[in-house]
Amino acid sequence: MTDGVIKYTLDFFKTDPLEAAMWEPLEPIRARLFELGLIGVKDGVGYGNLSRRIEGGGFVITATQTGHLPYLDEKGYSLVKSYDEAEFRIESEGPAKPSSEAFTHAAVYALSPHIEWVIHIHSFAIWKMMMEGGYLKTADVAYGTKEMALEVANIYKDTDPLKNPLFAMTGHEEGVMIFGKSADEAMRITKNLFVEAQAL
Repeated sequence: MTDGVIKYTLDFFKTDPLEAAMWEPLEPIRARLFELGLIGVKDGVGYGNLSRRIEGGGFVITATQTGHLPYLDEKGYSLVKSYDEAEFRIESEGPAKPSSEAFTHAAVYALSPHIEWVIHIHSFAIWKMMMEGGYLKTADVAYGTKEMALEVANIYKDTDPLKNPLFAMTGHEEGVMIFGKSADEAMRITKNLFVEAQAL
């Protein structure tokens, strides 16, 4: 696994921890994903992340290399203030750098102003089920790359994203993205996938 390596150009400004109101709504969702094994660590490398859109633009996302931690505090979240697709560049601030998948999250948010939450999980069972089923999936491109961001836009070019808010990442074994208008919506989809894959 090569997860956890930031591939985009990052303009990061280290600051005090984010305000509690920005990151605290994420923590119970992340803790549940960790319990299910959808966020965690494998071969010493953390995997899985999530984010939520905030007022005024940008989004709060789990920091890079935090997958091994069952719980995060104010030091485990980063604010992505802006991103530039053409330059493959992210501007962020906080106590830690954002997830290596931050640009893929940005690409999902760009699909619709109504998308408020994005979840990136790892599960071979779910990924295999989606790859072999009728689910949306990207082309065989690497995680966290500009090509992945372009693929997100490509697979939804003729589809309302909120009518099909999940896809498998072909070139990122075990990687699945889920999103929604709320945390409850995104988690409902995630739990349904988990149950369906466990039943196979």
